[in-house]
Amino acid sequence: MRLTAILLTLLAFMAGCGTGTPGATVEFDEGLEKTIGELARSGGSRPLKELAPGDWTSVQVLTGPASGARIEREIGRPVTVEGDGTHGGDYVQDGNLLVFDRDGGTTRMVSLGNLAALGEGKYRADVVLQARGGAITMTDPDGRPAGR
Repeated sequence: MRLTAILLTLLAFMAGCGTGTPGATVEFDEGLEKTIGELARSGGSRPLKELAPGDWTSVQVLTGPASGARIEREIGRPVTVEGDGTHGGDYVQDGNLLVFDRDGGTTRMVSLGNLAALGEGKYRADVVLQARGGAITMTDPDGRPAGR
């Protein structure tokens, strides 16, 4: 009986110790899409962490359409691509796909639909979206170009 309890505890612990899921279901975030689109039109700057809160430390921004193989190459590990804006393991939208990570694992995947306002690259959680003349650049908090 005691051995069974120890084994169950060990299995539960091991299940929770992964580096994240091989993928999170892609979700279309209409609120984030509208906020980023409005920022591009009106100008100004906003930290991405403020617009997309959550438990993440980096984000990989891609522009679709993007094959599942390309997404895996960009993030550097296997990932399952399914959900909003996907078909057959590929991201089929024309807009940005944001892959939020923590500790080498995907915590969230967000589609911005047909909005492709963000530059491709990998960025830290403190990245700031800086809008000028209808375009958005990704900067460090001090205003220097970020990522890539």
